[in-house]
Amino acid sequence: MIPTYGRVLSAIEKALQELMEEYRGVGKSLRDLVEGQEKNTAQLERIGAAMERRWSSEEESGKENGDDVEGSENSPGESQEGGTLSSTSC
Repeated sequence: MIPTYGRVLSAIEKALQELMEEYRGVGKSLRDLVEGQEKNTAQLERIGAAMERRWSSEEESGKENGDDVEGSENSPGESQEGGTLSSTSC
């Protein structure tokens, strides 16, 4: 009967070792995901900061040139409306 218990304990030990290996693999995958997410977040923050700098510099250059930023943004819309009117009048 003791050899039977020995085999059972050996099988249990082997199963536990396999579970631990799988657990370590899952843990590594989760750490990799978190690291990737941190890198992506940092990159998005850099992109956001660059966009803010660009918008600020565009606003400043618009003010220096005496241009109205809103007026320059409306110009494309006005030309689109003009194109729509001329196309509907044909």
